[in-house]
Amino acid sequence: MTTDPNAAGVVWARVEDGFHVGSRRGEFLGYIERQSDGAFAAFDMHSRPAGRFAVITHAMSALTAQPPRPHPVRR
Repeated sequence: MTTDPNAAGVVWARVEDGFHVGSRRGEFLGYIERQSDGAFAAFDMHSRPAGRFAVITHAMSALTAQPPRPHPVRR
């Protein structure tokens, strides 16, 4: 597992070669897939495309920049 020191609570895990998943404080952020041309495709927590990047750290930053989801209020 890797963590981004610039993003509090964000953890990245390499599931297999070319496939990474991210979470923030236990909440799923999204995933990154290396494409056949070497680019990195990022997908958000709903599997919607978040962009293509030449560098994996840029893909990670794009997903990390998403605002945290609000926690539901329990009554």
